[in-house]
Amino acid sequence: MNSRQRQALTAVARGHAPADLYVRGGTLLNVYTGEVYPANVAIKGERVAYVGLRDDMVGPRTRVVDASGGVLCPGYIDPHVHPAHLITPSAMARHIVPLGTTTVFADTLQFWELGGLRAFRVAADALTGSPLRFYWMIRPHAQSRTLDEARRYPLGDLAKAMTHPAAVAVGEVTRWPDAWAGRPEMLKRLALAHGPGRRVEGHTAGAKAEKIAAIAAAGFTSDHEPITAPQVLERARQGISVMLRESSLRPDLAGLLDALKAAPALVSRLMLTCDGSMPAFILANGFMDHALRLALDRGVPPIDAYRMATLNAATYYGLDADLGAVAPGRYADVCVLRDLAEPRPEMVIAGGRVAADRGEMLARMPEVPWQRAFTSAEARLNVRWRARAEDFALPPRDRYPVVRLVSAVITRLEERPLAVGDLHAALIDRGGRWVAPAVVAGFGDDRLDGLAATITTDFNIVVLGREPAAMASAVNRLLDLHGGIVLAGRDRIAFELPLPLGGIMTRGTLRDAARWEQEFREAVVARGYPHHEPVFTLFFLAADFLPDVRLTPRGVWDVKRSRVLLPARRRRGR
Repeated sequence: MNSRQRQALTAVARGHAPADLYVRGGTLLNVYTGEVYPANVAIKGERVAYVGLRDDMVGPRTRVVDASGGVLCPGYIDPHVHPAHLITPSAMARHIVPLGTTTVFADTLQFWELGGLRAFRVAADALTGSPLRFYWMIRPHAQSRTLDEARRYPLGDLAKAMTHPAAVAVGEVTRWPDAWAGRPEMLKRLALAHGPGRRVEGHTAGAKAEKIAAIAAAGFTSDHEPITAPQVLERARQGISVMLRESSLRPDLAGLLDALKAAPALVSRLMLTCDGSMPAFILANGFMDHALRLALDRGVPPIDAYRMATLNAATYYGLDADLGAVAPGRYADVCVLRDLAEPRPEMVIAGGRVAADRGEMLARMPEVPWQRAFTSAEARLNVRWRARAEDFALPPRDRYPVVRLVSAVITRLEERPLAVGDLHAALIDRGGRWVAPAVVAGFGDDRLDGLAATITTDFNIVVLGREPAAMASAVNRLLDLHGGIVLAGRDRIAFELPLPLGGIMTRGTLRDAARWEQEFREAVVARGYPHHEPVFTLFFLAADFLPDVRLTPRGVWDVKRSRVLLPARRRRGR
């Protein structure tokens, strides 16, 4: 903020100039002091100029909002968001701003994988000034190790990305074993988060307590992966701030809050997050308002619950001079609540303007020009190759490394002969250059002929089924759609969800995507899918940081032993 803006704010605060917006008659939740008291809020431009009982800054052109009987609290902040799960960041914003979330710290993985530095800049620049304030975590590495990763994630481009005004963290860092081992290349990438306010957002799933010290020493400053209260304490004791997750994949919040029973002072270091919740979950439950409601229902005092959804995240990222409270000089992000027991707001003010009223989005939300972000033919899936049934043939063996799903995303390795119920599977290069064949168990039964999707963590094509011809049909229909999810039978397409924006996003609303997601879930459950999140199952099958075994561009990968169990091969006749 420059001196002219400061001058304008102080003039309003003194009553010497009119406010643009004046919120009258509310009761303020002061997240600094824990007090609740009557106060009005005067706003100039996008920031708060005055909080108090005076009204001498109300002029003839000042818009006055009557908040009588309501409680004023800061707009909610989610410190760890994946903004492109089936929908665009703009579609996400249109749905969650009316629910009270006004700031997110967002992942860049999808954009970087599909368009590198250029795609990140296009997306970040287009969303600057939106009613949902976006800050960014820059991914330092891919989700699946490939031979060309150094080309796709060059250190120089990552350093340039970190100079963007909205880039505040390196993350999320899933390769915590490399950081724990002190590997120089990883430490160089973590060092990109140098300077005041820069953070390293970690993903330490599976890290035992005795390993946390080395992970913290390597530079990790936060973690959103604890799934038990003891894991929260293990990380917090080493100086790592913890984000308590309530997501469609891991609805863990209720149990994680038990950490406060052992260490009540920990509340100042905790944040709430929805992580990467899918549209159907958000539509059914809400967003940060849902996490807040759960915390309140678990007996967390209101001031502590609201701090975990506002001020704590702003303080963690070093942005508490701008965010996290209703106070002079801060961005004018305000939720008007009926009362503190109901965190879904009646009105939302974002950046000094009434952005939503009674659940209806009023503010204009810009859209990213995706044609400028995703420029290559493969990013757009504008390709000519087509799959054939023989692409999914397994090499002759007596025993195969079978990927057994034991939950929606966790797998177990079974080395054995093929059995009834096993599905053929493969990861296929978007450009049709290679295929990594595999066997998957625990996804579906003999009613699943062919399923293909482009929503994997390495952004190639994952395909499963019992009929290689149907698998090829699913892939080819997917290519015709330029990405998405396709379920094929022997002689027809049973379901399709087009995701034409990079093969990862629809142009539809969150409500549209939620309906399509539910239809897909019902279709695969009818074919024997036994878990709760089929979209995430497809997404994480290629994620080589999760136990025990994965489909990767190198082949079937043993995560624990870092070895290829069944190699990829080149495709013939692209």
